[in-house]
Amino acid sequence: MKRKVFIFSAKLIVFLIPVLLFFELLFLAGYTPIFTNSTLFDTKMMAVQKEHIKGVKIMALGSSITLFELNSELIVKNLDSPYYNFGSWGLQMVDMNNLITGYVNAYHPNYVIICSSISDFVSAQNDSYFNYINTPRWIKDHLPEYFYFKNFNSIHQVIRRKIKAYPLILDEWGGAPLRIKPTNKVDILNDRVVFPTKYTNENYNKLDSLASFLHGQHIQLIFMQSPIRNSRVDTLVSQQVLNTHFAACKAIVEKNGGVYLNYDNPQIYADSLFVGRYHLMDTGAIILTKEMIPDLKQIIK
Repeated sequence: MKRKVFIFSAKLIVFLIPVLLFFELLFLAGYTPIFTNSTLFDTKMMAVQKEHIKGVKIMALGSSITLFELNSELIVKNLDSPYYNFGSWGLQMVDMNNLITGYVNAYHPNYVIICSSISDFVSAQNDSYFNYINTPRWIKDHLPEYFYFKNFNSIHQVIRRKIKAYPLILDEWGGAPLRIKPTNKVDILNDRVVFPTKYTNENYNKLDSLASFLHGQHIQLIFMQSPIRNSRVDTLVSQQVLNTHFAACKAIVEKNGGVYLNYDNPQIYADSLFVGRYHLMDTGAIILTKEMIPDLKQIIK
């Protein structure tokens, strides 16, 4: 009996070695596993793994608003603190709430910055993030190849995702300046938002949960309202609705000991600085970050 078990085990190992070698070569060639249904989120998590991020004092968290509109170099230069931008497009407030516990346990921030707009409050949660969140930290940090087998994605899907991926270049702190030529200012981000939606109240509730959790962990939340393109007439959102949203976020954040900052100022942020309705180009992001720095210096010690 023992001999049969030994022979079976040996045959199994002989069979598995070339399979494992193939996937390792696939990984080394840049065809990384699929963690979630968000290509950018997966790219960001691989960047965190490759950078060996162990801890940060300042964590930026959010959607593409956070990803594009915080200039990493200015933040690092002026605040002189360990910093990383964990922003990923499409994240809703419900997703940020689901992610925050794992991020805090892994990276131990003292401050969490969320650069936000109404587009963060319009959709349901992305359940595929749980696939990544609930995986042990050691596997995520040292054995991401595990996800080739956990998720059962075909090789065709893995290769197709890499080929079809938007060519986004992250800086060394996880940010991604949005550089679009003036002749190509198309709505590439598909950010035409109807607001509010049936999911908006749930997203407000999850902002409340996130802010409460951070307050309980003695971590300072800094919630920043990002500028919105001045031509609001075609955003389907009236100024009254925007003001109601601003007031709701301010009340939730400040109730939980956070800091609320609103940078939506049409006098500073002209339409020419935007791509679409909610996203600033790199030139606009520099202006915004420079405006934020004095406020952040008063908060971050």
